[in-house]
Amino acid sequence: MLLVEGNTSTQVKYLQHGLRMLCFNPKRLDGVFDTNTTLAVKRYQTSRGLTSDGKVGDGTWNKLKSDIIPLQTSLKNKGYYSGTIDGVAGDATYNALVKFQSDNGLTADGMAGQSTLDKLHTTDTNKPILQLGSTGKYVIELQTKLIKLGYSCGDTGADGVFGDDTYRAVRMFQQNNNLSVDGKVGPATWAKLETASSIPPSSTPLLVLGSSGDAVVRLQTRLLELDYDCGVTGADGKFGTSTQKAVINFQKNNGLTVDGKVGPATWAKLNSVNPVKGSGTNNDILREGSKGAAVVKLQQRLISLGYNCGASGADGNYGKNTSSAVIKFQRINGLKTDGIAGPATLQKLYSDSAKKNDGSADTPIYPTIPTFGTLLDYTIEVISAQEGSYNAINPTDVLSIGLLQWRASRAYNLLIDIRNRNTKSFDAIMSSTTIGQYIIDANPVPFDTLRPTALSSDELEKLKQLLDTEESHQAQDNLKRSDVNGYIEHGKELGITDEKALIYFSDCYNQSPSGISRIGEKAGNQWSSMTLDSLHNYALNDIYEKNGKKHGLGLYVTRRNSVYSKAAQYTGGSNASLSAFVENMVLYALNEEHADRYEGLPESDRNKENYNKYNKWFPSTQGNPWCACFVSWCANKAGLLNVPEQLGLVPRSVSVAEYLSFYDSQNRFRPKNSYQPKRGDIFIKKSNGCSHVGIVTGYNPETKEYTTIEGNTSNDTVQQLTRPINDAGLTGFGINTPSKSALKE
Repeated sequence: MLLVEGNTSTQVKYLQHGLRMLCFNPKRLDGVFDTNTTLAVKRYQTSRGLTSDGKVGDGTWNKLKSDIIPLQTSLKNKGYYSGTIDGVAGDATYNALVKFQSDNGLTADGMAGQSTLDKLHTTDTNKPILQLGSTGKYVIELQTKLIKLGYSCGDTGADGVFGDDTYRAVRMFQQNNNLSVDGKVGPATWAKLETASSIPPSSTPLLVLGSSGDAVVRLQTRLLELDYDCGVTGADGKFGTSTQKAVINFQKNNGLTVDGKVGPATWAKLNSVNPVKGSGTNNDILREGSKGAAVVKLQQRLISLGYNCGASGADGNYGKNTSSAVIKFQRINGLKTDGIAGPATLQKLYSDSAKKNDGSADTPIYPTIPTFGTLLDYTIEVISAQEGSYNAINPTDVLSIGLLQWRASRAYNLLIDIRNRNTKSFDAIMSSTTIGQYIIDANPVPFDTLRPTALSSDELEKLKQLLDTEESHQAQDNLKRSDVNGYIEHGKELGITDEKALIYFSDCYNQSPSGISRIGEKAGNQWSSMTLDSLHNYALNDIYEKNGKKHGLGLYVTRRNSVYSKAAQYTGGSNASLSAFVENMVLYALNEEHADRYEGLPESDRNKENYNKYNKWFPSTQGNPWCACFVSWCANKAGLLNVPEQLGLVPRSVSVAEYLSFYDSQNRFRPKNSYQPKRGDIFIKKSNGCSHVGIVTGYNPETKEYTTIEGNTSNDTVQQLTRPINDAGLTGFGINTPSKSALKE
């Protein structure tokens, strides 16, 4: 058989099913062999050591069937599939996998990632997966076990309802027992509940003002769960005056000795079944979730100054509307915009100088767009048009490969980067070659003199095959961008201010750094006065003779004239737009779907959950959830992060709550039911026990679904997913691109 791009058939559909089930997503499952299907086939072929040509012959088809058979077998053993074990991913096979994922609390995307495989290939515990909203006898069993182990499930105890208190108890149990902290009770958590012991005495030491560490974090977490405010820094592990006030209030409400110290009696009451909850405030700090007379007073004052606290008015509940009103008050009055009514905000609010709502805080904050992005992108395109292809190899020089003909040690570094992105693919293609062994052994020395003429034709073909993989494309694109940016910056450092001259300079420097040095000598290094015309003339006249042979930039007249013409057409940064920067963030994120997330980590850390280069970049502790960290990483790549020298459109944070607060403070947050998300927006889930963010890639108003690219998915990877707009856990969207709809309340 042979299936190729352009074919349309049921077999193509089954091919697409199989690729998606094996996590080589072809994007479509419609039986049309399009470009995306070709790319998916190539990725699959590369990973299995097959010829990566994007065509499905008997070899690829039979290999695919052999990979599907174990999935069919497991699905049949679980009772989800009743068909023939033949390795053909028909509708029944694919739908069986989706149904299995849905029934087992997994993302029902039809892709058998690690989480799905772990569940699919393990023996059932005969107990269901429990999560927020579950009810029944198994929830009672769960709650009873947790309470016996010293974890509180709320005032009503083992009532059979998996609510917020049970969710927090599960997460605390998971944290204390080195489990994945997701608040869901699956096989691993059920198994640990059977063998776990009560919270050890060592985890409840005497804590006083000045204490710090994990025990303080547990104390603060529990106090916050019971609505006792530990200050603006929350559970930060430091026992300060705000935490001491929270302890004192807890002791007062629960009939304990009021000394602000956390000893055995206070610990016991904190972890009991029915401790008395607090009011949500220490009176000097009010925040979302606070309740009572102090909140009523706050709301009344805000309303009198023209700030809208919502339809319920001064109801004593510090909710999202009150938080938004506080943020607007803070913006207009020059205060820190965090939505928390701390001492500074309260002092200003009740003063005679408090400013009324003049409407100025209703305008979303978007950054002023600089021009550097356009210059860089334009220069990249100019140089790329003069260079080779992804799989180009210079046949005569010292090994020189890829888009910009990276030579010698730079070729070595590029190949190292490609291998780091997908070690399995690299080794499958290159392990039998001389170059491959140099890279695997991390031996850069031979690259100083290595010439393609010393390599066999078979090895050169394998190298071309490697250079045309998706990982190679990503590595070359990143290196090209970095290099060209370096050329521009070097030109600026020399004193060139004419942007058209910088474009021409960058192309010359890319072709011959020594040629630029010769031009500098002839021009007396007066780079600050260099124009496009003068630089072009110098380059055309850069011809010299050595050993009877002519050299220099001037020999390449066609290239010189072509680059001159394109540089002369450059119109500056007037066409730069915020959407271009946002689109770059989306593209960086999409590239990460198949990138090596362990890049730069020790080999011993590979395949550990929540260990990745995104946490390393922040830096955030390896093992921490990383969805927000991933978004910040992508924004940083695109120049959008809220740090010096970047546009400040996206927060630098690992906290979902901070994402929500950031967009809210800039009037760029919209609830899910009042806004249709756009490509480049950030979805935020911060309700019903959910805490997750990711980047929107599109929205379908007919199906009311939005597509995403997000990190820390169910199988601990970067994935493209489709989500319903009416998802109960979805809070809303952070808006990154100005539009008329974005300005509407």
